[in-house]
Amino acid sequence: MEDSCCVCSVETAKYRCPRCRLRYCSLECCTRHKEGCVPKEALRSSSMTGLSDVLPARGKSEELKEVLLNTHLQQLLVALDQAENKDQALKKYMQEPLFVEFADKCLSLVDAEEKENLFPKR
Repeated sequence: MEDSCCVCSVETAKYRCPRCRLRYCSLECCTRHKEGCVPKEALRSSSMTGLSDVLPARGKSEELKEVLLNTHLQQLLVALDQAENKDQALKKYMQEPLFVEFADKCLSLVDAEEKENLFPKR
């Protein structure tokens, strides 16, 4: 089974990042990846592995948990957390389809919970 590129998710990954060991397909994807690359050790020391545990008890989303398992998304979240200018970093990451998917899933959970609070089931 061949791995797809951690950046574009379209092409077959041919190369591996020496810092984090994620795979990418081309020089362009390598350049984009390096902008947010976080060494594997930083991911291990972060609390990203338990991130799905912070979801509210009601409305837990298996889809969100699945997205959070993606190491590329974990790297983006760690880099965003460590960024000095979070607004600028967030604008940059909102160009990443994977990050947009994550944000949409988070917002849909919040929206569903707000509706439940407004119109509780009887």
